[in-house]
Amino acid sequence: MDATQTLHTPQVVFTGEDGNVFTWTPSRKRQQQLTWSWEEHEAKATTESSPVRLTHMWPAWAPDGKQVACFGMRGTAETQLETSLYAVAADGIESWELSGLSGGMPIYGNWSPRGNAFAALVQREKQQLSLEIVHLNQLGKTIPTISGAPVFWSWSPQGDKLAVHVGGSHASGNAHVVIVDTASGRIVRQVTDRPGDFRVPAWSPQENLLAYVEHDDDHEEDVLFLYDVDSGEKGPITTIGSGAVALWSADGQALAFSSASQSGSFVFSQVNLLDLSTGRTSSVLEEPVLGFFWSPQSDFLLYITVAQQQSYLCWHRLTRASGEKTELARFLPSREQMFIFSFFDQYALSHPPLAPDGSGLAFAGYLISPVSSTTASHIYYLPLTDQTASPMKVAPGQFVSWNF
Repeated sequence: MDATQTLHTPQVVFTGEDGNVFTWTPSRKRQQQLTWSWEEHEAKATTESSPVRLTHMWPAWAPDGKQVACFGMRGTAETQLETSLYAVAADGIESWELSGLSGGMPIYGNWSPRGNAFAALVQREKQQLSLEIVHLNQLGKTIPTISGAPVFWSWSPQGDKLAVHVGGSHASGNAHVVIVDTASGRIVRQVTDRPGDFRVPAWSPQENLLAYVEHDDDHEEDVLFLYDVDSGEKGPITTIGSGAVALWSADGQALAFSSASQSGSFVFSQVNLLDLSTGRTSSVLEEPVLGFFWSPQSDFLLYITVAQQQSYLCWHRLTRASGEKTELARFLPSREQMFIFSFFDQYALSHPPLAPDGSGLAFAGYLISPVSSTTASHIYYLPLTDQTASPMKVAPGQFVSWNF
């Protein structure tokens, strides 16, 4: 986290079983409901009325902590699907419809670093994915930027550009990594038309440096590059395997990266680290992981492993200075939590599992140890300042993330 950024009181936002959005503040043990679902009945002369419920999905904290964005969906198999992007004040008093989505299915979205715009990935007709931007000073309007599949992106630190990777690897024949101007939605620079097998182009939180993977035709291998967005210059870091992922530390001084253990797998081999001050790379974790996340203070990595019998997942902490590993919790993830893990390098930018001061971990699912009798997925909170603490239930829920 930037030293100049205000540290907010740690809060989580989560979706409950009823499709509504709630917040919870650990220091006050206080839960607050932000949204309410309601039913509309369309009575017909010859048929019974059918309820149409508004469901809220994928809530995301704004950087200033004053509001939460979420997608809303209303419809049934018999009615036309209505979808919108909403913002709700953190105190739950006000809410706004930022833009309708014309029935498109919302997939994912994240705030700009300045909180003045929101980028949304929407599935349109014919299974096409469309990356669209909503500016808060132009409510009701979305600016289409790029369409294709798959689509991954990250914001520039200033929030005026997006680095977008669309189309997968070079083998698809229509893949690109580009820079998009967020005001106009236009492509202003092509980084490469030969991307390697990777996901999110990782924009450093402190500088205009972009980590991405490009295919080397001469040696038939993928190479992890650093790209200077201002000058257009690039330099290789190392060759890398398929399914590559990379995450910058919050201070922008280190890049953690890995590749899939086998093609198409969501399990990643050893985690490596590039130290930007020395230019050296080293292995920091030599075991398969399902995902990893930086702490807000850049002092440890949180990572997830799969038990040998594939029966449960386990949270771990790796302290950067000492290399010490600590097991934190064993659990089964909710469907939404598992989706986050499947694309953790994208969600790490918008839905952190760690409190802004690094004091706590939150996740959704079913606790393994101690044995949980929970029949429904719950939100769990684990204080990290007390080594003897165990995860505690917050409320029934499927999806959770912290503020910044």
